[in-house]
Amino acid sequence: MREEETARPRAGEVAPLPSWAVWPGALGWWLADALISVSQVQLLQRIGEAEVAGGALWRMSLASSLLWVPITVMCLRLSERVPLARGRLPSALGFHLVALLLVVFGRATFVVLTQDLIGWYEREPRVLDVLAQSVVNNLLPFVLLTAGAHALGLARRAHVRQRRADQLQAQLAEARLQALASQLRPHFLFNALNAVASLVHADPDAAERMLARLGDLLRHSLESHARQEVTLREEQAALAPYLDIEQIRFGPRLEVSWRLAPDVLDARVPYLALQPLVENAIRHGLAPRAEPGRIEISAEREGDVLRLFVRDDGMGPPVGGPPRGGGVGLSNLRARLATLYGGRAGLELRQGTPRGAVVELRVPLDAGPEGARVAA
Repeated sequence: MREEETARPRAGEVAPLPSWAVWPGALGWWLADALISVSQVQLLQRIGEAEVAGGALWRMSLASSLLWVPITVMCLRLSERVPLARGRLPSALGFHLVALLLVVFGRATFVVLTQDLIGWYEREPRVLDVLAQSVVNNLLPFVLLTAGAHALGLARRAHVRQRRADQLQAQLAEARLQALASQLRPHFLFNALNAVASLVHADPDAAERMLARLGDLLRHSLESHARQEVTLREEQAALAPYLDIEQIRFGPRLEVSWRLAPDVLDARVPYLALQPLVENAIRHGLAPRAEPGRIEISAEREGDVLRLFVRDDGMGPPVGGPPRGGGVGLSNLRARLATLYGGRAGLELRQGTPRGAVVELRVPLDAGPEGARVAA
């Protein structure tokens, strides 16, 4: 990875229902309602319980039902844009009450204006009577429509959260496999074991320490983690065995330093976020050189953002050429950042000063998104 990356806009956001589905759906629902209403009245007519002319019955039923079509769409869009959710309930309730008043007054006005055309009443009604009847006729349907729209929104959000949780679990499983694969690469194991063999007689303590850290590394990779995020302190502990092995293997050619601000040690970061960055710096920045190199891992708070840096003084990004390094591990990290945080996270690489490369990982310091800590 020798390129600048910024996470995509937040994934998993529940998009508004498309108009091509909303309008035909509302129209079909209310046409069915009109048909049922006419059928019920006609049944009452046959048993002598109602007397309504067929033409007037159809006009009233169709006009009333079709008028509910735009109201239904309004209730649905209002629930999408101004849901009755905790934290914004007073303002959202105000919007819905205004919508209810518009429905009541709007339908009452429609009845008054179309009285001669449709014949809602046998005699010309008083405006106050029409308004009172509009409250009676429209209050409960409006409440039911609003409740139904919110129930649909909750169901869609639950579906998206579950889908995002499944996606995150798949990405985390892939990250674990990539981490394990990087640690089980033949050249890595060969180099580590070859270093152990060369240290057995020259420095038995170092050989023993390297074998112990190799065991820690493999054991940690095989552990099952149900969390998508861990504290920075835990991420540091997970990376320590890998760095110890590389420091023993490279000897004085590799120096590693940590500069973590105390107030960010308990900040949450994606699990296995640092290892691909550090591994990339060693493999593509320092290993190709014969002279000693240095890696610095630092973290600091900037407002509500945690900034993680992996700096090396190695080869640096190629000038004018394609980026080196990256691969599946870093592609997986980019995808996880986008799924976990959307546009609030970012991954960026730039030229180091005076040489080498700097990788910056930015994640929000607030609580993780919905689905981020769902167990596998």
